[in-house]
Parts: sequence; structure tokens; C-alpha cells
Amino acid sequence: MRTSTLLVAARRVAPYLLCAIGLLVLVAGAVAFIGSPGYGYDYAAYDAAARRIASGQPLYLPGTAEAYNAGRYAGLYLYAPPTAVLLVPLTLLSPEAATLAWFLGRIVVLVLACLALPVRREVRAAVLGVAGLSMPVLFDLNLGNLSIVVFALSVVAWRSRGRWPASVAAGALLLVRYPSVTVLLSWVLRRRLRDVGVAVAATLVISAATLPIVGLGTWAEYVTVLRSLGNITTGEHNVALGTIAASLGLPTAVSTLANLSGVVVGLGAVALSALRSDEDVGDVVALTAPLIVAPFFHPHYLVILLLPAALLAARGRWWGLALPLLAWLPDPFLPLVAVAGVVAPLFAGKQAEALAAAPPSSSVTARQPEAWASTVRKRAP
Repeated sequence: MRTSTLLVAARRVAPYLLCAIGLLVLVAGAVAFIGSPGYGYDYAAYDAAARRIASGQPLYLPGTAEAYNAGRYAGLYLYAPPTAVLLVPLTLLSPEAATLAWFLGRIVVLVLACLALPVRREVRAAVLGVAGLSMPVLFDLNLGNLSIVVFALSVVAWRSRGRWPASVAAGALLLVRYPSVTVLLSWVLRRRLRDVGVAVAATLVISAATLPIVGLGTWAEYVTVLRSLGNITTGEHNVALGTIAASLGLPTAVSTLANLSGVVVGLGAVALSALRSDEDVGDVVALTAPLIVAPFFHPHYLVILLLPAALLAARGRWWGLALPLLAWLPDPFLPLVAVAGVVAPLFAGKQAEALAAAPPSSSVTARQPEAWASTVRKRAP
């Protein structure tokens, strides 16, 4: 009896202990990263773009596509205009201070996003701990990229399902990483057409709001830059299936087939989860699928694996917390980690199983108190 009690106590404490360890590593990493090699590398391009807007200069540098095609990536801004426009307020600071503000701000965003996950509080704590220990999160923080922001927007889209914040978040995701169209595909298959319409409208409104600042010509230039980019699958640090296959010396046909396989598996998982699984699984798969649907992704994109980790752990599959940690594996394994992250939620089990397994005192999800009460009533003698 005493052993059983100790095991129960250990299980209750373990998520919070993991959270504490992860936060300690995150804080230690933050201190070590500031001023280190690679610190703010990606943000430097965003900051320079925002300062060009603030000073009335063209957003996109002349020869951007040519520099990218030649492998000269430093300082290149390749996102749509809204990202740079939103960062203009940071140009009131010096570049060094703006980089630090962006760095610290994303730590806050990461913590808030983990705490906002629509799962039980002990799962949120465990996911936050795993985030602090995962390579993609630490890598993204150091570079100053947008992957943590993408994760936060994805949490909003998942948590706010069926309400306008979810659609606005989906629209913002489209402007940051266009393969996020998988979210709209999932919504179409689940006949959430109103949500799709609001998401498209949000994308257009956000885009239109930048016109008085950057003008229509900047958007035309953005399209020109994208069309002028060479084979993006060969870009530096791309760890997509096809690129890894090519780096291993496999024939071009195998590399092409690998990329197509990613598209098929990703879209297949989105369709299957939308048509056969519950909505939580459908949302998480759709938000994770861009990893393998697109012909490229960088290691820090794997921050999004915190979503399937949270879903799986919430349904008693605590092994799902290993997904973000598997990103510490060497690059050739990362495409397989991405595939696992997209497919694993299909094996999360049903919501009813998770509800029945959860103790009455726990918060099952932010949206399921009625479902818990119903389950309790059905199980009552």
C-alpha cells in the first residue's frame, strides 16, 4: 500500500519536477546565448527590414533572390511585409537593445503559450519543462527566428477552436509560413467553412493594413522575390526528407520521391484526422503537418512538436513528450522525427478515454468541463 502511494505521489510530482528542470535549463541557456555566436542571426534581418520601413526605404534589398540563390543568406528578409511592419516599434531601440527585447519577449511568449495549452495543468507543466530542454526551442531562441511565435499562434488556433481568434491565428500563420494552409484544408474537410472564411478575411485584412505603410508595390516585389528563388530544397540547414536523401548521396529520383512521400503522408494524415478523429487530433495534425508537406524545414521548426507532445500526454501517452527531445538527434534523423510528430496524434486515443482516466479534481481541458461532468454522471451508480 505504501509503495503504491509513493508511486502515485511520484507521478503527480514528476511533471512539475520536469517543469522546474526545463526552466532552469532555459534560464541558463538564455544567459549563455546573449552575445554568443549566432545570437540574433535571423532577427538581424528582421530588424534591418523594419528599419528600412521606418526610414522610407524599400523593404526588400536589391538582389535578394540572387544572394539567396548564391547561398549568401545573412541579412536576407524573405517574409511577407506584415512581419517587418509589426516589428517597426522595436526600431525605437538600438539594434542591440531590440535584439535583446525580441529574445526576452519570445521567452515570455513561449511560457504563456505552454500555459495556454488546452490540456490538464500537469501536462502543461511537463510540456513547458520539455520545451526548455528541447533543441528546437533553444536553437530558435538563439537565432531570433519566428518558430516560437508560430507555436504560440498554433496554440491560439487550437485552444480557440470555432471562435474568431482561431481564424485570425490561422490567417497570421499563413502570412508567416504559407504551408500552414493545411489548417484550412482540415477545416474544409470538417465543414468548418465559416472559420475558413474568417481566416481568409483575416489574412486579407492584415495584408491590407500594411498598404498605407509599404504600398502595393512592396507586395508585388515580395511575389517577384519568391518567384525568383532557385531550388529552395537545397538551402542551408534544410532537413526535409528530399534534401537529406540528396545529402546522403541518393539519386535525384529518390530525393524527389522522398519529398512527394512527405506531401502524401502529411496531407493523408490531415485528411484522416479531419474525417475520422476528434477535433483536437484534427487540429494538432493540421498544425503540425506543414513540417513534412513543405519541401523544406529548418531544425528550429520542430518547436511545433510541443503540440503533439501535449495532446499525447493529455491522453495518457506520456511517451509523446519525447517527440521534441528527439530533435537532438543528428540532422539525417530529423525528417523521421517530423513524420513521427505528424502521425503520432492519430494514435492518441479517444477523448472519452482521457476523460475517464483523469481524476475529478484535475482540469481536463479548457473546453471540457461539461464533458467531464457527463462522464461522471454516466459512471455513477
